[in-house]
Amino acid sequence: MADSFMINVPEGFELETFTRHLADFYRSGGFAVTSASLDNSIILDFDKGVGGINMLLGLDIGIKATFTVRENTLIVYFSDASWTGKIIGLCVGWFVCLIPLITAIIGAVKQAQFPNDLRNTVLMMIK
Repeated sequence: MADSFMINVPEGFELETFTRHLADFYRSGGFAVTSASLDNSIILDFDKGVGGINMLLGLDIGIKATFTVRENTLIVYFSDASWTGKIIGLCVGWFVCLIPLITAIIGAVKQAQFPNDLRNTVLMMIK
């Protein structure tokens, strides 16, 4: 699933400072956030509850967000959403027992909402 949005930013907008604050905000919420720079873009990888039992139950959340500024417009592109755990949880739940099926559905709903939550946080931090 890939999604993107654009928002106007003020003159002199510092992408590095903004993404550092955004990463710190999500780190304080329990996310592991890694950052990488590529040309004039910054890529943030957000992960929470990845691996172990959380993946088996489908409760992990993760997405990659690429931030680029062009002509006073911030472009955010989402990619690589973490759906593997949800698929595993649905399969295990369907064939073995009902609990992973339920938790995988809950995890899928949270994963589907995460890009919107991240978008709202970005908009809140810019305004």
